[in-house]
Amino acid sequence: MGIRNSFVVFLSILGFLGIDGSELSYHFYEKSCPQVETIVRAAIAPIFVTDPTSPATLLRLMFHDCQVQGCDASILLESNDGEMLPEMASSKNFGIRNRESIGVVKSMVEAEWPGQVSCADILVLAAREAVSISGGPQIRVPMGRRDSTTMSYELAEASLPPPSTRVDAMLHIFSTKGMNLEESVAILGAHTLGITHCLSILNRLNSHESSNTGEISFEKLLN
Repeated sequence: MGIRNSFVVFLSILGFLGIDGSELSYHFYEKSCPQVETIVRAAIAPIFVTDPTSPATLLRLMFHDCQVQGCDASILLESNDGEMLPEMASSKNFGIRNRESIGVVKSMVEAEWPGQVSCADILVLAAREAVSISGGPQIRVPMGRRDSTTMSYELAEASLPPPSTRVDAMLHIFSTKGMNLEESVAILGAHTLGITHCLSILNRLNSHESSNTGEISFEKLLN
């Protein structure tokens, strides 16, 4: 499966995930905010120009939101009372960036059509633009997601796979979300956009133990 097809399937899967069974539609904002996609595209473009890494970060932001409670923008919530940890406190969200960009885009949408478009939909549209600006297709995604008022640090810890997860375990995680093999591979393939962090491979980079799996160590590759 090529990278373009990976992006298409990736956004198609996550793009249909709402919250609480909310119905999604390609014409959801036809009357309430008909220019929402144009506004989001115009708002996100300068962010891509000033930060070339932002397409990858926005795509990852969308996945880390959708994987926990559905695509509900709960990853953007902060704790007000200090008693409930936000999802961003999870170690699984290490390196997540550009959450503030969604707020910037949201403010521009609000200036034109106040109180109409959810942050959850804006997050999905931003990820769609990230795919397009990276050379992928302009994917059509349905709208109508509702913003969550709750967040779950515990669910983020349990639902988001760590970088050390093996392929069989990763496929099982995605199968619990109703995804088949092709769809699961597509989500993994979306990781070809962006970079990784040293923390994600440090255990293999510094490992001097012999392996019978035939796997080439990162240390050998770097040498």
